[in-house]
Amino acid sequence: MMMTKRIRKGFWLIVLSCAACGSALAQRPTPRPAALPRQSRQSQKMTPAQQDPPLTLADAVALALKQNPQIQASEDQTQAAKARIAQARAGWFPRFDASQGFTRGNNPIYVFGSLLTQRQFTSADLVLPKLNAPTPLDNFQSQITGQVSLFDSGRTYLREKGARQMADAASDETLQARQDLVFDVVRGYYGVIVAREDLQAAKQALATAESNEARVRTMEKAGLVVTSDLLSAQVFRAQMEDREIRAKNQVEVAQLNLARELGIVSGALPAVSGTLEQPSAPLAPVNDWVNAALANRPLLHAAEMQSRAAASSRKLAKADFGPRIGLFANVERDAETMGGPSGTNWVAGARIDLNLFAGGAQRAQLEEATAKQQEARHQLEWLRSGIQLQVRQAYLDTQAAVQRAAAARDAVNQAAESLRIIQNRYQAGLVTITELLRAQSAELDARTGYLAALYDWQVARAQLERAAGKLTAASSLLNQGGKP
Repeated sequence: MMMTKRIRKGFWLIVLSCAACGSALAQRPTPRPAALPRQSRQSQKMTPAQQDPPLTLADAVALALKQNPQIQASEDQTQAAKARIAQARAGWFPRFDASQGFTRGNNPIYVFGSLLTQRQFTSADLVLPKLNAPTPLDNFQSQITGQVSLFDSGRTYLREKGARQMADAASDETLQARQDLVFDVVRGYYGVIVAREDLQAAKQALATAESNEARVRTMEKAGLVVTSDLLSAQVFRAQMEDREIRAKNQVEVAQLNLARELGIVSGALPAVSGTLEQPSAPLAPVNDWVNAALANRPLLHAAEMQSRAAASSRKLAKADFGPRIGLFANVERDAETMGGPSGTNWVAGARIDLNLFAGGAQRAQLEEATAKQQEARHQLEWLRSGIQLQVRQAYLDTQAAVQRAAAARDAVNQAAESLRIIQNRYQAGLVTITELLRAQSAELDARTGYLAALYDWQVARAQLERAAGKLTAASSLLNQGGKP
C-alpha cells in the first residue's frame, strides 16, 4: 500500500515537471507565418509619434535647447541686459526733443509776452485799458530743445561699464541654464529608459507568478500541496499585478517629464532608443575636475561679473558727488494760429550742476553700494567653495554608482541562480511556497536594483560634467556612446 502511494506521488511529480517544462517552452516567442500581416495591421494603428525615427539622447538635447520655453526666457533676459548697454551709452550723445503746445487766456502778462514772441505787438497794444484787460489770446508754441553733456564726473562711463558687466553675467547665466537643461534632459531621458526596463521586469515577474499559480493549483488538486500554498501563490500574483500597474504609471510619468523638458506635448514624444549601459572608462583625478569647474563653470563667471558690476555701482555712487557740465539750446516758434503769422526765437547756454546738500541721501547711497559690493564678493567666495563641494560630491557619487552597479550585477546573477535552485527544491517538495515566493521577490528586486544603479550612474556622471561646466550639446556623454 505504501509502495503504491509512493509510485503515485512520483508519477504526479513527473507529470507536473513535464507540464512546467511545456509551460516554459510555451512562453518562448516563436515565429508565425502571419507575422507580416499582423505587423502591417499594427503599423496602421501606430500614432504619428511612434512612426517618427527613434529619439537619441543627442537629438533630445538638441530639441530641448531649440524649443524649451525656459531657455527661451533666459535668452530673452540676456537680450534685455544687452539693451541696457545701449540705454547707458546714450549718455554720450546729444539729446533733442520737440514739443507742440496750445494755450489761451487773457492774463495780461501772458497776452503781453505772447504778442511779443509772436512778433505781433503794436503800439495799439500799449493802451492802458487794453493792457489791463486784454482780450483772450491763442498761442500755438512749437519748440525744439537740445542738450549735451560735456562732463559728468564719469557717470556715463560707469553706467555703460556696469551694464556691459551685467550683460556678460546674463550671458553666462544663459549658458548655465543651457547646461542645466542638458542635465535635466539626460535625467529625463534615462528616466524613461529605466521606467521602461522596470515595466519589462514587472511583466516578466507577473508571467512567472501566473505560471507558479497555475502549477501550484495543479499540485493542490493532486493533493501534493495544501490550499494555503495556492492562496500564497495567488497573493503573490496580485502583488506582481500591482507592481506592473505601478510600473506602467511610472513610464507615463517619465514620458510626460521628458516631453516637458523637450518643449513638446507628450503625445508627440518619439520612442526613446537608448539603453542603460554598464559603467566603463575610469574617471580623471578629482582635482582635474575641480580645476575645470573653477575655469569653466558659467555660474561662477556670472557671479564674478556681478561682483565687478557691484564695484562699478559703488564708483557710480561716488561720482554722484561730482559736478555736471553741459550745453543746452532751445528754438521756439509762436503763432496765434498754426499757419498764421509767427515769431521765432532761440536761446542757448551752458550749465554746471553741483549738489551742495541733499539731506545725506548721496552718502547713504554710497554706503548702500559699498555694502552690496561686499555682499557680492562674499557670495562669490561662497559660490566658489560650493562649486568645489558640488564637484567632489558628484565625483564620489559617480564612483559609488560604479561600485553599486558592479555589486548589483553580481546580485542579479546570484538571485537568478538561487531562484533556480529553490524552484527545483520546491518541485521536489523540499522547501515551502514561502521560500519560493521570497526567492522570486528577491530576484525581481535584484533586477530592478541593478537597473536603478545603472540609472544612477548615468545621472551621476552627467551631474559631474555639469558641476565642472562641461555638460554641453558637444559633450562626449551625448555623442560618443556615453563614455565619460
